[in-house]
Amino acid sequence: MQPATPPAPSPTVPNPKLSSLALYAIAGISVVVIASIFGFILFLSGMILSAQLWWMGVCGFIFAFLFYMVYAGTNDRKISRPLSAAFFVIGAGSFYGAIGTNADTSFGKLGWMIVLSIIVVIFLYLIFRMAREGERDAIRRSRRKVTP
Repeated sequence: MQPATPPAPSPTVPNPKLSSLALYAIAGISVVVIASIFGFILFLSGMILSAQLWWMGVCGFIFAFLFYMVYAGTNDRKISRPLSAAFFVIGAGSFYGAIGTNADTSFGKLGWMIVLSIIVVIFLYLIFRMAREGERDAIRRSRRKVTP
């Protein structure tokens, strides 16, 4: 009896990748959308300054969260992580500005400043912990031996 011939290897299908042109188009559309949202808030909304700053803070925190989710999904440290940090700073700064320009009493402003400062410190602590864990993972991976 003759040995059976092995089955033909199945053709490997390469993973589909987006072309760089598509990625640039997505980035361009994102820039236009973000600029139009902030432009509308600043120039076309007709709101008072404290309301404009408040809405810019909300949008800044939303975009920071979205860019963080992009970073978590792609682990891209070059673009999405700095953008997440930049929008976090824009959001926090806008909220501080909204509290400072609000027509509230001094005690009310102080109370809201304390609440916002506590929130910012909590987020900064979480960012610090994530960076430490990332360093631990990198150290752990570097100790692994690559087997040929």
